[in-house]
Amino acid sequence: MLYFRVAIPILTPLILLALKSLIGKRRENPAGLPLPPGPPRLPIVGNLFGVKDLGRQWLTYVDWSKKYGDLLYVEIFGQKLLILNSEKVAEELLDKRSQNYSDRPQVPMVTLMGWGFTMGLLPYGPIWRKHRKVMHQALNLQAVLNYRHIQLNKVRQLVWNILQAPDEMEAHLKTQVLCRLTLVYGYEMEPRNDLFASIVDRAACMLTNSFVPGAALVNAFPVFQYLPEWCPGAGFKKYANECKKLVRKLRDLPYEYVQKQMVFVHFSLLGRELTRIGKAEGIAPHSMVSEMLEHKEEEDVIKSVAGTVYAAAIETSSSALSAFVMAMIIFPSVQEKAQAEIDRITGESRLPDFSDRESMVYMEAIYREVLRWSQVTPLGVPHMTTNSDIYNGYFIPKDTVVFANIWSITHNEEKYPDPMRFMPERYIGADGQLTGDLAEHQFGFGRRKCVGKYLAEASVWIAMVSILAVFNLSKAKNEQGRDIDVIPEYKSGILGHPIPYSFSITPRSPRTARLAQDAESDGNM
Repeated sequence: MLYFRVAIPILTPLILLALKSLIGKRRENPAGLPLPPGPPRLPIVGNLFGVKDLGRQWLTYVDWSKKYGDLLYVEIFGQKLLILNSEKVAEELLDKRSQNYSDRPQVPMVTLMGWGFTMGLLPYGPIWRKHRKVMHQALNLQAVLNYRHIQLNKVRQLVWNILQAPDEMEAHLKTQVLCRLTLVYGYEMEPRNDLFASIVDRAACMLTNSFVPGAALVNAFPVFQYLPEWCPGAGFKKYANECKKLVRKLRDLPYEYVQKQMVFVHFSLLGRELTRIGKAEGIAPHSMVSEMLEHKEEEDVIKSVAGTVYAAAIETSSSALSAFVMAMIIFPSVQEKAQAEIDRITGESRLPDFSDRESMVYMEAIYREVLRWSQVTPLGVPHMTTNSDIYNGYFIPKDTVVFANIWSITHNEEKYPDPMRFMPERYIGADGQLTGDLAEHQFGFGRRKCVGKYLAEASVWIAMVSILAVFNLSKAKNEQGRDIDVIPEYKSGILGHPIPYSFSITPRSPRTARLAQDAESDGNM
């Protein structure tokens, strides 16, 4: 009797809570439809222990999809996850039903670190639409043509830097991406130890390390974000605060630089008009930010859009270029074919430029195959459902985090036979022309597709073709003079960056070395 007197007060709230949850689920899913199929879940942790490698969970999802299907339901610490393992399902939900699948989950650690301003992570709504409109105006297909000369000058500098210090190839590729500072802010980087470049590089690296599911305790248990920094288990707050300071500088300092330059130009022009002395030309070069300021965009929007355009390229574009270098070394016959095409079109008398792109069918196929063969973001950026949905008889709850498994999509053996092999010929039809497969899954789906796609692909393409025009990429030799094999391995995390490896890069000939020297000199004139 005493047992029941003690148990009833304890059990009653739990029973009522369970009934409330059950009634809520019934209201949301009145037909009682089943959730999408997925592996059995344990209490509280769900499927956490079933994931073989949290740094490469997309591979586990591929294995599970073989048993449960392309629409895969998973739970981790109560968070509902939906994994789309095929192109068809991803397009059906993320493209055709984009109004309901365009939200973003708000990751506590990302918010604490100050990265919530990034357009790619903003919740779907009026603020996101405002940012997207401004970014589209700055980076649509026609607008990016205004930056081609900057991209071309920077890639000429890239090949010159490689020529001078080939052993620092990876650093040169990162610098090539960081040179987007010029395009966004009109700012010329210092050759080494540049302040702005170091800030964004460190902040982007910290973001990448915090975004892996399970990496931060606060992501699994959001209530922990309210713990004071001195509390045991709240060490993540120190990390977050350090990053937040960097992010604030990332947004503010380059923006203030543009403002000061524009004010200086204004007064220089005024002084020149009144006294006929002074020279303002070249003080404030055209940039994305200067153009947005001239259009009277809101300050916060300018900072956020510019920071997004710049920071988003740091890891993604450099990862794509690293994968390209690795592919050329592992598959030398591809490199030879590309160089033959480049020589034929340039007449071996100049370096390629953007006007050559349409004529370089094989080089374009290489670009597409790089995106397919080595995903920069194997699971993409997560979407989230705004409302509950029904698909193929399955119930998809509201606030479900949705991942398109891009690795699974691009390694579908039916569409891409022998998917681990690098074969640009996949994208060339029997008529010798490019197929309709643009290999654009890396840029996302639906309304959240990357707005900076045209800028990013132009930067990566011109870097690839310029490197092959000047250099030969090959395996490094060991002490016995034998080739050191290159095995495609990638760091764990949301971004697929190749693990460093040894390789050799040398000028194809004295002629190509001179072309690189001459082009770099012309770019500095």
